[in-house]
Formats: sequence, C-alpha cells, structure tokens
Amino acid sequence: MTKSRMTLAAIGTLAIISSLIAMSAATASAGSLRTTFLLSRSYNGGIPNGESRNASISRDQRIARVAAYESDASNIVRGDTNGATDVFMVKRGRGWGQNGTAWRIGKTMKISNGLGGKPANGPSYKPAVAGSSFNVPTCIAFISEATNLVGNDTNGVADAFVYNFRNRRITRVSVSSTGQQANGPTTEVTVNANCGRIGFVSTATNLGYDGGGKSRWSTAAVRGGSGGNSQVYVHIRSGRFQKLTFLASASNGRKAGNADSYEVSFARYGNQVAFTSKATNLASNDRDAGQDVYVRQFAKSSKLRFSTRLVSQKNGRRGNKESSHPAINESGQFVAFQTEASNLLGGDSNRTSDIAQADLRTRRMQWVSKSIDGPANGPSGDPAITGGGEFVLFDSNATNLRPSRDIRYTRNGVQNLMLWNKPTRHVSVESRDHANEYLTGPSENPATSLRGNYVLFQSDTESVDRLIRNMLGFKQVYLRYLGPK
Repeated sequence: MTKSRMTLAAIGTLAIISSLIAMSAATASAGSLRTTFLLSRSYNGGIPNGESRNASISRDQRIARVAAYESDASNIVRGDTNGATDVFMVKRGRGWGQNGTAWRIGKTMKISNGLGGKPANGPSYKPAVAGSSFNVPTCIAFISEATNLVGNDTNGVADAFVYNFRNRRITRVSVSSTGQQANGPTTEVTVNANCGRIGFVSTATNLGYDGGGKSRWSTAAVRGGSGGNSQVYVHIRSGRFQKLTFLASASNGRKAGNADSYEVSFARYGNQVAFTSKATNLASNDRDAGQDVYVRQFAKSSKLRFSTRLVSQKNGRRGNKESSHPAINESGQFVAFQTEASNLLGGDSNRTSDIAQADLRTRRMQWVSKSIDGPANGPSGDPAITGGGEFVLFDSNATNLRPSRDIRYTRNGVQNLMLWNKPTRHVSVESRDHANEYLTGPSENPATSLRGNYVLFQSDTESVDRLIRNMLGFKQVYLRYLGPK
C-alpha cells in the first residue's frame, strides 16, 4: 500500500477550491435533518490526493466523539512524508450535546507514527475505535507493517497495535501471553468497549493459550495440519487475566480450527467474538468446508470458560451455502451476517446473497435485506449493526428495497448503502448526498455509531458533499447524519 500523489496543477486547483469551503458543510441541509459531508478531508479543507477507506466510529451513546480511517493521501495532515498508507483520527468538534445533534469535524491527527514522532516506515490500515454506551473511547486499534512503531519489532510481518488517546502511546497487541512477537502476519483487528480486550486474526502459530491449563497451543494444533491457517485470537489487556492471549477460533473441546478463520467482530461488552470460518471441527453440526459464522463466548471465574456456537444455522441445520461477514451487537445477543444459504430465511428464493440477523437468545432469524416488495432482487452484503441491534446497515445492488410505496425505486444503477429499521422492518437508502439525492457512483464499507445517528461509508462519487467536489475520483470517507434517535 503506497500513497497516491497529485500533479502540481491538481494541487493548485484544489487550493483554489478549498478557499471557498466553509465548515458549514457538516450542518443539516434545508428542509431535512439528514445530510452528508466529507470526513476524509485534507488539511486545507479540500479533497485528499489519495484514496481513503475503512472508516470506524466510536459507540459512546449519541455522541460518537471519535472517528478513524486509513488513507493513502499525503495531505490529510501537514508533514506527511512517509509515502505509505496511514491511520487518521478525527475528533468531533465541541458543543455536541447529548441528543444526537449534527456531527461537526474537529481536529484530525495521524496516529500511526513511529517512535519519537518519526514517520512510520510501512503502511498502517484497518482502524477500529473503542467505546460503548458505558465507555468513552480511549483507543484505536489498527494493523501496521511498520517496524518502528514500538521497540524490538523484528518479526518482519504486519502486527496489531493500539493507540492510546490519553498518553498518545502505541502498544503492540498481537503477541503471546509471555510477550513473544508473532511468527506470522496479523491481518485484522477489533476492540471491545474499554480497550481491555483486542481480537485479531493471524497466521502465527506461537500465540494462543488453549483455555485448559496449557500455556499455549502447539504449533501442530494451530496449523490444523495444513500449515499457516489464519486463526482468531483475543489479547486481554486489563483485569485478572491481563496479558493473556488465547485462541478464539476453537471448538468446545479446545481443538483449533482446522481451516482459516477471519472477519472477527467483538461484542463491546467484551465476552464474545463473532467470526467467519471454513473449519469443519468447530461445531458438531458443521462438517462442510464452506464458510460459516460462529460466536466464541468466554466467561471469567477461577479460570476462563469457553463455548463456541454456530450462528449460521436454523433448527440445528447449518446453512446450505456459505455465510460470512458477521457483525455482533454490544451485548452479543444479535449477529447480523451475509448469507448465500436458502434455508435460513423463510421463503428465500431470490438466489442471491442476503443479510440475516440471528438472535442468539431466542434462536430466531430475521430477514434484513427485505422490504415491502419482498426479498431483494440483487446481492446484499457487508453488514454493520448498532449497539442494541435495532438497526443494520449493509451494501446492496438491489433496486426494490424501499420503506413504503410512496418512495420511488432505487434506479441509480449502482451499489447503495441500506439501513434496516428493526422495529418497523423498513429498509431505506442512506448513501445519499448532502441534498438527500441518490448517488451516481457506488458506496460501500458501512460503519455506524451506537444508536445509528451517524453512519460512515466510502464512495468515489463526485458530488456528495455540498461544497467539496471529489474531482480526482478517489474513494473517500463520508459521514451521514440521520438525525436524533
């Protein structure tokens, strides 16, 4: 991952444009509380000179104090000279109140810096922001291939790190219980509410405590016989089991998954991780090598107790096709996921990928990508879920998802960001511009605040923000305000 650079002529053009930009771009448009504005903007208020993506936002009630994203651009902040992808933190501007008022951009900072404030000597990406209904965000987790973010980083592979807001320190978290660095790359990271537990995905074979008294899993067990499978781990940073790293992609009998596990999502209370796996030994009713969605739950007593549950199933039978992309809510009761299966949702005959929401308490499954006109007529994927599970965001190419017959069909011919309202079971298009019009280009990668007041997505559409035009055509991160909830 390297930063894209602009020509001097393009920089000059942006300088002229940025002089016309006002901070009122984040305020609501006339006649509606809903509006959209550019979050990934340059230090002079214009369009960045490289792509921005993979946004995350804190889930502290209706406030959402912090957002983060990765960018290839070199002009998000001044003095960015490392020529690599970096992670940026955006603080919300003061005066937010407590009732889901319009979000305003405050200070933007590059947080993926090397020791002593030096530029990182490698790319950093995939940020995940902490915070919950009971926790003010204190950290951002991210992946980096740089070797100068912490001391003694000599393994030569990508690792997971945590940036602490309060002391501005970076800590490596993809390590074993004894602090040993991983002998394989880390590819994903997620964080719980108070930054006390970090979930990550790695092909390393020297990290995981097995939960049954052994100090770590054997190399052979973690490899699953095939060598270098990706596995899901949890690193505990606070409390009684501080510094413990355990393998989460494991069966109830403490057997490591025998195939790749990935796409990890942490319940904010910190007792469950959801993930996708191709393993066939994690649940007794899953003997198929296709992708399935699981939840690993752990409880504290005199020692950690674990249980693994297959989510993509109905009445004890796994989905007849693949399921993936889990998003788990704050308490761990609800898991939204993408599925190709036709036997998980009643009357599913559309022969395309859908979004389902599983209630782990009642064992019921709800169809998310469905409207008053029936099942989606195009593929849907990549869900994001709010804290209580009352809203689910997802990407979709369907054109028939609408909340009422008074709303016109989505005929813009591109992938859109959809919002499912669980109480009403309505689905609405929310990848809209500042004037609430449909976009002319695709949108993807949704993220949401705790209550769904603020949603993030990325798009290369030119006219999303009212004043800042994306004439360079790079994907950028936008924040959409949906009003108080």
